[in-house]
Amino acid sequence: MTAPLADYSAFAGKRLAIVEHMLHHPYYLGIRQAQEHGLEIWLLTGDRDWYTHGRDWDSHPISIVDKVFDVDTDDPEAVAAVVSDGDGNPIVDGLASYSDYHTVLAAEVARKLGLPGPDPKAVETANVKDRLRLALGDEPFNIPHFLVTSRDQLEEAAERLGFPMIAKPPAEAISYGVRRVDDMAQLIDAWTELSAVRHSLRGQPRNGDVLLEKYVEGVEVSVETMTVRGHTHVFGVTSKDLFGDPAYIECGHTFPVPLPDEERELLYHAVRRTLELIGFDHGPCHTEVRLTAEGPRIIEANPRTPSSCMTMLVADVTGRSPILDGWLLALGETPPIEPVTYSGGAAVRMLYPKRKGVLARVDGVEEAKSVPGVQVLLHVEPGDRLFERMDNSSCVGFTYCAGPDRLAARDAADLAASRLDFVVREDV
Repeated sequence: MTAPLADYSAFAGKRLAIVEHMLHHPYYLGIRQAQEHGLEIWLLTGDRDWYTHGRDWDSHPISIVDKVFDVDTDDPEAVAAVVSDGDGNPIVDGLASYSDYHTVLAAEVARKLGLPGPDPKAVETANVKDRLRLALGDEPFNIPHFLVTSRDQLEEAAERLGFPMIAKPPAEAISYGVRRVDDMAQLIDAWTELSAVRHSLRGQPRNGDVLLEKYVEGVEVSVETMTVRGHTHVFGVTSKDLFGDPAYIECGHTFPVPLPDEERELLYHAVRRTLELIGFDHGPCHTEVRLTAEGPRIIEANPRTPSSCMTMLVADVTGRSPILDGWLLALGETPPIEPVTYSGGAAVRMLYPKRKGVLARVDGVEEAKSVPGVQVLLHVEPGDRLFERMDNSSCVGFTYCAGPDRLAARDAADLAASRLDFVVREDV
């Protein structure tokens, strides 16, 4: 059971530049859907191999974009030059990025060229997690934190926050480096490892600081939103199933999550107030929250659309695609999001290899596909190297289902996932 996709005819005749792009099926689907409605899409990338891993570009799903420009996507001047004429006037109708590592640059270039976009300072505040904590200040939904810049601050941090706590890089994605620490020995180990990381997963420089946050107990969810002219529309609440301690790696999601009215109102207030405090007034956001006995606690606010098929969950249940709505905003259009209505529910299960090695084959694919309503979306093939769970980058695919409700969809996605076996032929 799915809701029909909304009317996106406003794309017709428009041109959008994307600074890098997210991986996997939901984002390639977004490109196709936008093109079917008449949008011309340019991709600006600094490294095609990041998408293809050495394989042929023309056979990769992202190659369906209308044009590809090879440019230093860490250089705002270089990006601006690609999308403007000799007089500095834009030759595209919009410019955007859903890549955590490029959302600030995209916002800066859009503002420079007079194109629609969020305030770059707001995007940067969201992306740099200690700055988000400072912006939230004394709000009850904030979490006590300590930014560690040197080894000799660890005892002070432990005294101030107490154990357990969460250690993480201040600016990263895909849950990279996030772990729970329960004592001083684990804290020292976390500091030693994380402070040695001096480049992001996309090669950008990092200073080795480590963010510590007080651990809060509760159920984790995410809230998917679209902010238009300062008003934040809520698509709904998504479950966030985690493997748990000591790392926090996502293994599945369902949508929509029903909540009692009072709890939902508190949650939505916390999310809207968070975006207001950082000055985020334009675009999609994926805000992660823990629902504690004392109320919601903001974990992260990500000024982009969600990954791991969550955009598909929203689109199949509401008829509105966060990807496409975000692109409409980037083009200066106003997506008619409200009122949000739900049709059925949807679920995704993230697939991880049981052990590292070189993929020999995937068994059980046809059996998994035979589960009613399920799509099996793999993004590995024989010969690829698989890694044990460290962060979400080790995910090898999804089982996805839209059904009469989220729990039925979850059960179907789980059943399909249980039929798959990723067979490796050697250790690496």
